[in-house]
Amino acid sequence: MKINLVENGVFPITKDADGNLLEGALDTGLSSPGTVQGEGKLLGTSCLFIRTSGCNLRCAWVGADGNGSPCDTPYSSHHAETNKMEVDDVVKLVQANRGKMNYVVVSGGEPTMQRPVIELVTKLRALRFHVTIESNATIYSRELAQNTNLMSMSPKLASSTPHEANLKNTGIDYSEHWAKKHESKRRNIDTIQKYIDAAKLYDNDFQLKFVVQNPGDIEEIENGFLAHLTGWTADDVVLMPEGTSSDMLADRSYWAIEAAINRGWRFTPRLHIELFGKARAV
Repeated sequence: MKINLVENGVFPITKDADGNLLEGALDTGLSSPGTVQGEGKLLGTSCLFIRTSGCNLRCAWVGADGNGSPCDTPYSSHHAETNKMEVDDVVKLVQANRGKMNYVVVSGGEPTMQRPVIELVTKLRALRFHVTIESNATIYSRELAQNTNLMSMSPKLASSTPHEANLKNTGIDYSEHWAKKHESKRRNIDTIQKYIDAAKLYDNDFQLKFVVQNPGDIEEIENGFLAHLTGWTADDVVLMPEGTSSDMLADRSYWAIEAAINRGWRFTPRLHIELFGKARAV
């Protein structure tokens, strides 16, 4: 069964599936395969990433400079790449670069759109990897919920809808169709609740990681999402500032930190941006 990834969708790696050294420097600038999780409950954990291609949303915000700020991986969403690989080949590639790392993060795009992700996660779990799925929490999969150690849900707020102003000077054309589709799909309380319930049923973990841009987002998180959900604790709620540079993140961090402290929530930086900037496979 084939899964669709972005180009070089397993990263950061130094070996091919047969264990042969690859040419070229890693985007991390490190000499070893692997990176650290830059967000959420597992911040700083050594891991490998698998990035799927294709998404059912088209996130974009207004940047601090007034220009648009689209999804930081547009090559997996707005302009999705095609790189189809057999699931077994992906697993072999991960195994060849495992070293002492036991954590794998399956991201996107939106991984839950692809049924082969279920096979991938099941095989990684059988090899005793800890698996995180990073999802926008709009599509429920019982098989993924059962086989995922950490379901990292990032429900999208109204500020993420790709209005024309949110795409200003980005090179991405505004589409009324996608703006309406994004707004209609981004909030799926039923799916989020099912993942929370499944995490408890199968003794796995979850987090609700909200990308925030302005203080008004906090009200939407509380009244538009958390008020309609059960089974979560303050420790499961994570605030993460939107931004693709250290300056943008700093500009939005202090009020987000204060909001988290006042509610007992978590705050997460975007460590990979702080460490590696806009490098792609980090």
